[in-house]
Amino acid sequence: MRIKPRLGSLHVLFLSFFALFLIQTLPLGSQERFRRSPPLPEPVPELSLPLVETHTLTNGLGIAIVRKQDQPVISMRLIIMAGESVSPDHLPGIATLCARMITKGSMNLRAEEIEEKIESIGGNISVETHPDYTEFIFSFLEEYLEDAMRLLGETLLRPTFPRLEIGNIQRSMFYDLAIQNNNPEFIARRLLYQVLFESHPYRKITFDQGGIKNLSRKDIVSFYSRYYRPNNAKLVLIGNLSLEIASRTASRYLSPWEKREVEPPSVPLLNPRDKMKVCFVDLPHAKDTTIYLGNIIFPITSQDYFPFTVFNQVIGGTPNSRLFMHLRESKAYAYYAFSEMWFFRSCGIFLIRAKVLTEFSYDAIQGILQEINNLRYVPIPSQEIEQAKSYLIGNFPLKMETYDDLSGKLSEIQAFGLGRDHWERYYSNIIHINSGAVSQMGQKYSLHTPVIVIVGNKEIMEYLKEFALVGVYTPDGTLRYEIKKGEK
Repeated sequence: MRIKPRLGSLHVLFLSFFALFLIQTLPLGSQERFRRSPPLPEPVPELSLPLVETHTLTNGLGIAIVRKQDQPVISMRLIIMAGESVSPDHLPGIATLCARMITKGSMNLRAEEIEEKIESIGGNISVETHPDYTEFIFSFLEEYLEDAMRLLGETLLRPTFPRLEIGNIQRSMFYDLAIQNNNPEFIARRLLYQVLFESHPYRKITFDQGGIKNLSRKDIVSFYSRYYRPNNAKLVLIGNLSLEIASRTASRYLSPWEKREVEPPSVPLLNPRDKMKVCFVDLPHAKDTTIYLGNIIFPITSQDYFPFTVFNQVIGGTPNSRLFMHLRESKAYAYYAFSEMWFFRSCGIFLIRAKVLTEFSYDAIQGILQEINNLRYVPIPSQEIEQAKSYLIGNFPLKMETYDDLSGKLSEIQAFGLGRDHWERYYSNIIHINSGAVSQMGQKYSLHTPVIVIVGNKEIMEYLKEFALVGVYTPDGTLRYEIKKGEK
């Protein structure tokens, strides 16, 4: 089944039918000229993002709000500018453990009392630890802003890190990872990180179960004291409230939070790999093969972000893109094949992931590399570029329809210092991309020398003999041995 991309609006759909009518009625010669020179895209309305208002408290805490009237729920995100990449080398996982402990007991409230108070205001709280920052995501009913801010202040400023709760969280993290160790996608993604980042600070996001048990309360307190400071944090709120009310309420409960100098993280720039590396993980119970193929690209602040976004859409953004059509629809090698972009403060990753039939593993990888090279050296038809741009323009507003989506986008803007202009000019940044700019992305970055991670059962080795060198790894990412071409 082929899924057609959404074009974003009814008028674009009408134009598509009109273009089809023209093709059917024009003489053959005219049809060929029409195909070679598709009409210019219709002007699109300027993207109107909600007004973002900002303020900074005297202790350095930055506040950003988006006012949404007639909404009964407020979404609040606290961003601590310290993610897993700043965990000490000998304490991988400490950033995640510290974040999950914040709501597990304070000087005046036990963990169960905190949970009861969250439920009493119609609230929900979760924690996400990223490589560069940590987010506390809190939603609650509008009339309970005061109670929610009071609770945030109590848990954030006066955590006690009870040893009993530390043990509970450690066990939870341990078993979560143990379960994930049977997930081919998780295993492939983790090994891709490990190989791409090697000795870089971002490698610490791949911590395993072993290190979690060794983290102590002293380690948690030290990490908290070092990074949990108002001048190293941002507060993002979306709901029916004004900047004045948000700032006044935050000041009432968070102004006692003591400002202190925070050492900026050392996250150096990272170069892409210039030689292909093939890694195989033997997962005995795997019935099919999972492939992750990727390399380092630019950070999200780069001017290449928008042309590369179109490049990503053309090669593997949807089931209508080249990878899916080639590997699944044409060759029947794969269940799915898509491309993605992941971004961090100092770099990004371009990733292709696919699930394929074991006997076609090598052919599928060659098909992926073929599509990459096609985009590097073969001119891309203008019609294909316009289709990709239409999808991106039509789909972008859908990514901010819900509260969670909008607050997540606003958090990203705040965490990476993007500024409104990065997203405000999204339409115009996309609409002016042409075939040459997209092809240049394929030539500019080392997409043809990726790290290739293959997860499957050992039967797959029969189909990987054509690679010059294959590293064989355990599921936790330990290199066991290497096989050279021609060896058994």
